[in-house]
Amino acid sequence: MDGFASVTSIVLLFALLTLGVPVFVSLALAGIAGFLFVQDATQVLQNLGQLVWQSTLTYELVAIPLFIFAGILMEKTGAAEDLFAATKAWVGRVPNSLSVATVFACGVFASITGSSIATAATVGVVAIPLLLREGYSDVQAGGCVAGGGTLGIIFPPSIPLILYGVITETSIGKLFVAGLLPGVILLVAFAVYVSLRSPRQFRTEDITWAQRWAVTRKGIGVLILPILIIGSIYLGLATPTEAGALSVVYVMVLATLQRRFSFQRCFEAGRVAMKTTSMLFMLIIFGEYFAHFLTFEQLPDVIAAWVTSHSTSMFITITFMNVAYLVLGAFLETAAMLLISVPIFFPISTALHIDPVTFGIYVAISMEVSQIHPPIGINLLTVHGISKIPLWHLTKGVIPFLVFEFLMLYAVIFYPALTQWLPSRMFH
Repeated sequence: MDGFASVTSIVLLFALLTLGVPVFVSLALAGIAGFLFVQDATQVLQNLGQLVWQSTLTYELVAIPLFIFAGILMEKTGAAEDLFAATKAWVGRVPNSLSVATVFACGVFASITGSSIATAATVGVVAIPLLLREGYSDVQAGGCVAGGGTLGIIFPPSIPLILYGVITETSIGKLFVAGLLPGVILLVAFAVYVSLRSPRQFRTEDITWAQRWAVTRKGIGVLILPILIIGSIYLGLATPTEAGALSVVYVMVLATLQRRFSFQRCFEAGRVAMKTTSMLFMLIIFGEYFAHFLTFEQLPDVIAAWVTSHSTSMFITITFMNVAYLVLGAFLETAAMLLISVPIFFPISTALHIDPVTFGIYVAISMEVSQIHPPIGINLLTVHGISKIPLWHLTKGVIPFLVFEFLMLYAVIFYPALTQWLPSRMFH
C-alpha cells in the first residue's frame, strides 16, 4: 500500500467537494489522481474505460430506474392525494390525527418509491399546507414530513439497499425483507410521537364507516403496490429487478383504470426519471472507480485491521462509524456517501462478525440520519424548498426523529434479530 497516494487522493476528494465541484467529478478526479501515483498514464486511462463499463454491467442496477419511474409516475397521476386521504380517514380519531396521517403516508409512499427525497417532496406538497391550515406550527409540520420522509431509505424498494447489495454482493431480497421490522418500528415510534408531542390536541374528525370505505376504495390501488413488490420477491415469482418492472406496469394500468393516465404525464415522468437516473449512475460509476482505487491500495483492509486491533468494544467502533457518517453527510448525498463508505466500513463489519444483511440495514439507517441532520440534510433542504419553512424551524422539528434513528442504529447491531428474524423465516 502506498499511503501517500491514498491520503492524497482522499484529501483531494474533500478539497474538491469543499470547493463545490460536482460529486461525480470529484470522485473521478480523486480516483484518477490516486491511480497516477501508482500506474503510468496509459494504464490509468485503459483501466478507467474498463471499470466504467464494468460498473454498469450489473443486472440488479436495472431495478433503480424502474422504481424511480414508477414512483414519479404515481406522483404525476395524483396517487399521493389518494394515499393521504386514505390514511387520514383511518386515523381520524387519533389525537393530532393529521400529523399521524402524514407519517403513515410517508411510510406507505416510501415503500413505493424507495426514495427519501421523493417521499418528503410528494407527501410534503399535499400534507404541509393542510397541517399549517389546521394550526400546526411550521416546526411540527415540516418536522414530521422531513422525518417521515427518511423511511424511504429503509423500506423496500430502497434504492440505497439495492446499491449496498450490488457493492457487497448481498442478497437484495433479504435486505428488502430485513428492513421491514426496523422500518415498521420507526414508523410506529414516529406516529406515536407526533400524536403525543403537542400539548394542544388538534381536532379529530368524525367520519362514518361508509365514508371511510369510500376513501379507502379510491386509495386501495396505491396500498396494494408495496404488497405486490414484497410478495413477488418473497414468493420467488420475481427478482427485485423484475419487481421493479412489475411496479411500472401496475402503476400504468392503475392510472389508466382511474382515467388519470396520459402520454404527457408518462413522458414527463420518464423525463424526470431519466434525469434522476443519469445523475445517480454517474455517481455509481465514479464512486465505484474511487472505491476500486481504495481497494487496490488495500486501504479498507488496513483500516479494518487497525480498528479491530485498537478498539476496546463494538460500541466504540459503531459510535466511530456514526460520527464518520455524520461528517460525510455534511458533504455528500446518500448514494455518494454509500459508495465511498461501504468499501471502507464493510471489511470492519466483517472483522467484527456483523452479518452483511444486518450491516446493510445499519448503513440504511445511517443514511436516514444523514438526510435530516442539521444543517444541510437533503430532506431538510427538500422540505424547505417546497414549503419555505425556515431551515432552523425544520432542524428543531426533526431532532426527535434523529433520536429515534440513533437508538435504532445501536438496536440493529446489538439485537440482530431485528434484521435477521424475518429473512430467516421467509427465505428458509
